[in-house]
Amino acid sequence: MTRMTREDLVRFATRDWAAIEDEKTAYWIDRKRRMSPAEVLSLGDDLRRHASAIRPDWPGEADRAADHATHERVTGALRAVARTSAR
Repeated sequence: MTRMTREDLVRFATRDWAAIEDEKTAYWIDRKRRMSPAEVLSLGDDLRRHASAIRPDWPGEADRAADHATHERVTGALRAVARTSAR
């Protein structure tokens, strides 16, 4: 294994982090645009399994309650849009 030098650390620390973030954002926008529904569900499941491996107690009751509240709020907003659009 190659050892890190001071210069390696300086190069890493002084990278253009904003440009890297912009590239990541562009990559995921493009990737999500081309993904099939099955790929999206698979990716979501991968993330869920990863989170469960890191935090087996997740989601807790508070997480579930907050998630449920969010779903109720979004459902209400979508119903309001549907009623407005139907007129």
